[in-house]
Amino acid sequence: MLEFIWLVPLFGAVLLWTLGPQLRSWSGPIGSALIGASFLATCALWGSATAPGGLHVPLVSWLPGWSFGLQLDRLSLIWSLIITGVGFLIHVYSIGYMDGDRAFARFFAYMNFFVFAMLTLVLSDNVVGLLIGWGLVGLASYFLIGFWFYKPSAVAAAKKAFVINVFGDVGIMFAVFALYAATGSIAFADIFAKAGTLPVGVLIAVCVGLFVGAAAKSAQVPLQTWLPDAMEGPTPVSALIHAATMVTAGVYLVARFAPLYSLSPTAQELVAVVGATTMVLGAILGVGQWDIKRILAYSTMSQIGYMIMGVGVGAYQAGVLHFFTHAFFKAQLFLGAGLIIHALHDEQDVRKMGGLRERMPFAFWAMLIGTLAIIGFPLTSGFYSKDAVIYGALEHGHPWLYVAGVLTAGITAYYMFRMLFVTFFGPYRGGVPNERLAMPPAAVTHAEAEGHDSHAPDWVMQLPVAILIVPTIAAGYASVSFGGPSPWSRFFGTLFGTSYNVAGPILPVPEWASSIFVLLLVAAGIVIAYLRYGTPAAQAGAIERLRAEAVRMPPALVHAFWFDDAIEAAIVHPAQALGVAISRFVDPHVIDAGVRDVVWIAGALGVIFRKLQTGLVRGYALTIVIGAALFIAYFATLGASR
Repeated sequence: MLEFIWLVPLFGAVLLWTLGPQLRSWSGPIGSALIGASFLATCALWGSATAPGGLHVPLVSWLPGWSFGLQLDRLSLIWSLIITGVGFLIHVYSIGYMDGDRAFARFFAYMNFFVFAMLTLVLSDNVVGLLIGWGLVGLASYFLIGFWFYKPSAVAAAKKAFVINVFGDVGIMFAVFALYAATGSIAFADIFAKAGTLPVGVLIAVCVGLFVGAAAKSAQVPLQTWLPDAMEGPTPVSALIHAATMVTAGVYLVARFAPLYSLSPTAQELVAVVGATTMVLGAILGVGQWDIKRILAYSTMSQIGYMIMGVGVGAYQAGVLHFFTHAFFKAQLFLGAGLIIHALHDEQDVRKMGGLRERMPFAFWAMLIGTLAIIGFPLTSGFYSKDAVIYGALEHGHPWLYVAGVLTAGITAYYMFRMLFVTFFGPYRGGVPNERLAMPPAAVTHAEAEGHDSHAPDWVMQLPVAILIVPTIAAGYASVSFGGPSPWSRFFGTLFGTSYNVAGPILPVPEWASSIFVLLLVAAGIVIAYLRYGTPAAQAGAIERLRAEAVRMPPALVHAFWFDDAIEAAIVHPAQALGVAISRFVDPHVIDAGVRDVVWIAGALGVIFRKLQTGLVRGYALTIVIGAALFIAYFATLGASR
């Protein structure tokens, strides 16, 4: 059954890739059904996965210590359910969103391949299988981000994401080599059993190498620049890759290697600080965005920072809980944004929207509920998971990281409600006539939508969003305690052990007081956003004020704190200069010259040896006699010297 879960998406990718032109519009339902089957099979293995030791299926045994297999334990079960469950809903949504696209079948082949790659990553029972899945995920994201390859911006974004992710792959490769050299095995079970015997230096090096890969895949500072650009891909890609699955792979990696990180406070501190920095930076950059998908991209970067900070301080259950809830409400936000983008013919600038609350009520309520969840509003899933991460930082002795988490919560509330007010309130400011927004789906074909007309989303797009609303509200209740350990705590039990990376004094602040403090900051962010963008006065002159605000935007926000420029100056330009130097000097004067010299030497030797080929037998005999005499003289001299 576990092999079925793993291989069905691969079968779908191959089937849709080879028979896509024949299947045509059936590609979407077939690809979606296969992912749905994988999800149902994952649910059926709940009992086996939660049993002591989980479910393990050996596949290949090669050299000693090199055995490949699949494992489904409590941690990989959570990720597999999200990958296949949320992935199934996004596949269904894509049937409507990608309808009419000339590469409809290819899109679903790529989506199925991505799900297979993610399952390879999380189901592997060894570091090499994880690394293979890690690389395949990067390849699949390259295909999906650059899906519309006729757009230069999409091609550039795909290459950028691929290169940065490969940089992270090198870090994981280094960690894999170090682990095998130290333990003689690639299996998680063997590595974790010997974790306590690893030298401190090796332990730190392995944890840092793993985190380099995690930082690249999860868009952590300074390797985060690919994530906003990746919004060039279709919106369902953003929902699947950049909300629910791929960008959380780094969280899975740190949580999977918790037995190693728990033994290295230095590595834990690095992970926590980088996560907190990313959390704050992503929120600040979200304030300066006008593209609705880039706003959500920076919010993803910030929320992943929360998760990384959580697992970094040792609050593994809290970090994984935030991954679990985030998968639902961020997928809902991206798919809700896709409803708007689809209706406004690919318009993504919120300054050209407005007044959509009446015209698109379903999208409004979906985005509102998702926004309430991401800011941690009470009775939504994000309230429980975000509070758990923030208080976890305090509980594990990191008061400054706690303060950063609280401030980020307030900033998140501000820029998310800023997006909500500008998009849905006030008068409509876009180029699509208002009356066209009210037309039923049948009134505007997809072909007309490609001709810059509106296209109202139909039920196949709205149904997945409606389903996601339920866990967006309710998923966090798994962590609520009813007179004992919460279901979430009981589910993980002792999987992560007891890790208290105490970096400073633990402040005597009860959790309820911390929650109130966070809510006050969240309320302040909402109020400020309302006063700036939601009041009737602000809406009346919105066009002029938004234009003026864009002009006055601080350069640091416009240029995303110049991270791209720094990478260009420090890495890209020197690499390009080195490439030019090699092509102009080393290649022609060293490599090509070496080849030419070998050819000349071979020719010269040929001329010499041709002169020796006289055809006279007595000449050949004389050569043999002289050669034998020289050998005898050499060995006689060598024996005499000894």
